[in-house]
Amino acid sequence: MNYDTIVIGAGLAGLMAAIGRAERGERVLLLAKGHGATHWAPGCVDLLDAEGDLVAAAAALPDGHPYRIAGPATIEAGLAKLRAVCADGGYPLAGSLRRNVLLPTAAGAMRPTCLVPATMAAGDSRLLADGRPTLVASFHELRDFFPPLIASNLRAQGLPADPAYIPLPPAERRREFGPMIFARLFERPEFRAAVGKELAAHVRRGGYARVALPAILGTAHALEAVHDLQQACGALVFEIPTLPTSVPGTRLYTLLAAHFEAAGGRIQTGSFVLRGESAGGRLTAVFSEAAAREQRHQAGRFVLATGGIAGGGLRADHAGLLQETALGLPVRAPAGRGDWLAPRFLDEAGHPVFKAGVAVDERLRPLDAAGRVVYENVAVAGGAIAGYDPIREGCLEGAAIATGWLAGQL
Repeated sequence: MNYDTIVIGAGLAGLMAAIGRAERGERVLLLAKGHGATHWAPGCVDLLDAEGDLVAAAAALPDGHPYRIAGPATIEAGLAKLRAVCADGGYPLAGSLRRNVLLPTAAGAMRPTCLVPATMAAGDSRLLADGRPTLVASFHELRDFFPPLIASNLRAQGLPADPAYIPLPPAERRREFGPMIFARLFERPEFRAAVGKELAAHVRRGGYARVALPAILGTAHALEAVHDLQQACGALVFEIPTLPTSVPGTRLYTLLAAHFEAAGGRIQTGSFVLRGESAGGRLTAVFSEAAAREQRHQAGRFVLATGGIAGGGLRADHAGLLQETALGLPVRAPAGRGDWLAPRFLDEAGHPVFKAGVAVDERLRPLDAAGRVVYENVAVAGGAIAGYDPIREGCLEGAAIATGWLAGQL
């Protein structure tokens, strides 16, 4: 089948681009080797690690930054679209583009972010600082989430908190209990009722105003689970992100993917794009891995949203040269391995290798070393773009959404 647009990558950038094109009435195929960064990120939207008006701060970044390419209107439109999709799915995002909030992490540190799921909103540091104690609770069966550590670090920051482990209600499983297993258990009203009863006993004894739980409170009905637990225990309940797999991240992915498919799009996972086919300065097809052969996919335009080094969109060869994995596009990067990292691990400027990527023009088209457009009908979005460090700058999700939405509208 010949598509109007093929999007490569199923992270936030790819999904936003795919939604934008599908809503314009195009036939859109999204190809992905697997899930994107949504499944390991906290499930919040980091717009920028800055003070004050975040959109204004984004507009003041240097030329060539993805936010400068997208522009304030596209940043706000992309985030508004995301919020609308989440609200329609019963999973609203709280927060403002005019300032960050601080939320506790799984280590008890306070982390700035912009938009947060409603299930986490009661964890805002301004609420935690009201002098009333917070109970940090979890299950022994959930690995890598330690209430004593979290509560201790919150207390060290002047935020009263106590830890507790609660017994696991009866369940069919007896061995492995990862975040997604717990999320499925919390979809069951009887499981939530049993947990709520245990929490109520702790709240009565300690007079807690809030209960912090790991972000495992359901898949499709997390907000309902929070409400049920609050009613049962008599305190506000909020989630703290866990280590991957990220349940809040999978919720975002599920809502966006469902919205895209409802708009007529098609998602094909397990399709690692190996190379492209071109003619006359335009990409005409891409080839993905398939059982015992390569599969050819044709389209009129393409969006590359495979991410940077962290997302697997860039890979180093045996000589230390970084390569773009899907289309073989030119990569702007340090000359060799010796220039990848700064002398100091915590260097304020970050490490040069994390700014590697594909240089783009104002229409997100890929450029070669001489600044010439490689393919007229290809747009690059998200972490694959060169010249910024999305994690250090605190704009991983924001830049992905802004450039993805731009690619979906061009």
